[in-house]
Amino acid sequence: MPGAAPSRAQRDTAQGGGTAVDEPPSRLARGALVVAGVAVVAAVIALIATRGSARRRAEPAQVTAAVPQVASARVDEVPVTPTEAPPPPPDPWPVLDRLEGALAAERLYGKASMRGDRVEVRSSFCDDARAQAIIDGARSALRGVGATSLACVAPHGGVVFVRTL
Repeated sequence: MPGAAPSRAQRDTAQGGGTAVDEPPSRLARGALVVAGVAVVAAVIALIATRGSARRRAEPAQVTAAVPQVASARVDEVPVTPTEAPPPPPDPWPVLDRLEGALAAERLYGKASMRGDRVEVRSSFCDDARAQAIIDGARSALRGVGATSLACVAPHGGVVFVRTL
């Protein structure tokens, strides 16, 4: 039925066919965009606020217990004086952050962490002489925070070198 179709000069403009739509977004779509934007901003703020909080240990509260002075009936007893608790070890995370920053400044990225009294640096650049020089430069600062050894570990888990502090 070729004769039943309109000629090319008389095109039907009522039918759609393109992908361009000249309709404004609905209120629901605008609301969803606003909610998504607020959620992204809240997530970024939460990330910034909690960045590194797992690393930093809360300092234990200083608790001083008052020892009551009781007059003893016996003269031969020696009063026991409470001994002071040793001061807590210094926080290693500022030193580890500086070590990571020094490695990153040379594009020798690594992740430093404390495992007991051992410092582990995980990096793909443990074999690089510049990385070893930066790590060796931080040895005295690491010794000051209670570390006794330092190991550079490749990403696959193999220990590349160990230094005693």
